[in-house]
Amino acid sequence: MLFPLLAAAQGAVVTTEQVRAELVAHAPEGLEPGKPAWLGLLIKHQPHWHTYWRNPGDSGLPTRMDWQLPAGVTVGEIQWPTPQRLPVGPLVNYGYEGELLLAVPLTIGPEFKGGSLKLQMLADWLVCKEVCIPESGEFSLELPAAAATAGHAAQFERARAGLPQALQA
Repeated sequence: MLFPLLAAAQGAVVTTEQVRAELVAHAPEGLEPGKPAWLGLLIKHQPHWHTYWRNPGDSGLPTRMDWQLPAGVTVGEIQWPTPQRLPVGPLVNYGYEGELLLAVPLTIGPEFKGGSLKLQMLADWLVCKEVCIPESGEFSLELPAAAATAGHAAQFERARAGLPQALQA
């Protein structure tokens, strides 16, 4: 039985005038060693505002996430979706407008014990329109270990589909 993660989880959402950022999870088989699980920062930009890719181009800074995780739990690198070109005069930047999910793989080791996973993350991003504003948020989330978390499955599927593909030789 699937129990979707509630968006109203305390500390999971940060809203500014430019973006709505939410810490989300996808663990369709629960949180057990060897089972697929993901965390992500879901950013919804206001119209004409953008944040940056890992290589921002001529200016800008990429979004950064710093995690606090319990023993036996690790996260991998951000899985950056293919960016769009963001020309600004003679400069070219790379980033994202609209809705963006920056997903990271979550690994549960055999030493993890407990009925729930409590985690915290500090994120920093630069959001720009005509001017750039540095923003940050402190996020916290508690996930049940035994139950599936699949409330954001569609966003995680779109993020996977948006990953850069290797060129065929």
